[in-house]
Amino acid sequence: MRVLFITSAYPANVDDPRGAFIHVLARSLVAKGVEITVLAPGSPDTPTSELRDGVQVRRATYWIPRWQSLATGLGGIVPNLRTRPWLALQIPTLLAALTWQAVRLARGVDLIHAHWVYPSGTAGAIASRIVAKPLVVTSHGGDLNLAMRSSLLRTIARWTARRADMCIGVSHAMAERFMTLGIGNAKVRFLPLGVDVGEPRPEEALRKSPSLKAFAAFDGLRIVYAGSLIPRKAVHTLLEAQRRLAAADRRVASLIIGAGPCALQLHGEAASVGPGLVFFVGSQPPDAVPSYMALGNVFVLSSLSEGRGLVVVEAMMTGLPVVSSDIDGPRELVEDGVTGFLFQPGDATGLATCLERFASDQTLSTVMGARARRAVREAGLTADGSANQHIAVYGEMLGRGLV
Repeated sequence: MRVLFITSAYPANVDDPRGAFIHVLARSLVAKGVEITVLAPGSPDTPTSELRDGVQVRRATYWIPRWQSLATGLGGIVPNLRTRPWLALQIPTLLAALTWQAVRLARGVDLIHAHWVYPSGTAGAIASRIVAKPLVVTSHGGDLNLAMRSSLLRTIARWTARRADMCIGVSHAMAERFMTLGIGNAKVRFLPLGVDVGEPRPEEALRKSPSLKAFAAFDGLRIVYAGSLIPRKAVHTLLEAQRRLAAADRRVASLIIGAGPCALQLHGEAASVGPGLVFFVGSQPPDAVPSYMALGNVFVLSSLSEGRGLVVVEAMMTGLPVVSSDIDGPRELVEDGVTGFLFQPGDATGLATCLERFASDQTLSTVMGARARRAVREAGLTADGSANQHIAVYGEMLGRGLV
């Protein structure tokens, strides 16, 4: 079976977290004998063709190579447009380049699988009709969440979804979003992605970043956050909750893993929490993040919106309970009061109350963490399990009984 992935985000190297979960799925499918070619937007200093972990990667040049910046950075296309509106000039050329390359590459595959409804899904919809190949479109959250607030994006999403042969949501909420666009239930599927988490090695994290020794040795509650430092992630809510706990004489430290445009602002806010209580370690290779997580007692996701929140699965697989915003996606993963706690998005007081539970009971994180690890394993939220489910969908689309 030969499948073409079209995606608007794909890691430029092994240390790049953007679209890393797409690569995890691709290499898991390759391990099961599926031939995967990935088509992604070009970016400065990135080869237009490479082979990585058995996955053939092609990057579409859509502007002067060194100025291709619409689809780069941790925030993605929409945040880039907000800060640099002139990048809108690159939208039509990006769509045209992805479509042109998709048509060329799709002639040699059995099926097209577009990740994100637009622009990759739109390019896939056009290419699939030209070459007469089945099209699967997956929403990873941000695309359909934005489409619900924009009539233009909703129109584009509806046009694309109606031309797909199968629409996949990585959460039940995303699957329901497709149906609000008028897509029939028979053409919509919930299919979660999985994670590929090996045994955490916190000692390796300490060797790589000796400054972490102070965090690892902290004698109070150790909180971990991992993700982009962008407005949607609302990391300031975590820091405000931590500041309130510190003001109440609770011993709480936090480890912030990630980078992004909000980094400078967050460093400033961390100063009000107290010296030596907030540790920033920047962006880390995706495969190394679980080892950093293992240094903490509890994981916090303070996002305002998510598709599924795979980082939650990684944290739970690592053995951490999760305190998360009560939003679509994560609420499907975190059982309130069992594997973690949920709080209202943006509510620093509510988050502080949840963290207080762990700070006042040293055994709670261990008990809930064990439940969390057991829950994700029983749910089969592994990269191998997700690959099997995708192969079954592909087989269904192609009329074969594969897996």
